[in-house]
Amino acid sequence: MVADIMVKLTREFQVTVFSPFETFYNGPAVAVTAESSVGKFDILYGHANFLSLLVPCEVKVRTVQEEKTMEIKRGILQVADNTVWLFANI
Repeated sequence: MVADIMVKLTREFQVTVFSPFETFYNGPAVAVTAESSVGKFDILYGHANFLSLLVPCEVKVRTVQEEKTMEIKRGILQVADNTVWLFANI
């Protein structure tokens, strides 16, 4: 089981994070962290298709080389086929 988690932490998937006025991130990532009304959650490679409304939070996009953070007021996050779209501040 630990080996499965480690493989998922190194596999990349496509992430696009944007708001009405700018694109915050568009490229490969190994993890995305955000928060809904239920609490914080992480998206990793192989995540099930998913749709969530986001509350004010700090969104983290982790790549192989760095971690990018963005404060959002609210948003919508969708995961489908190892692709994440996050529409922020809408």
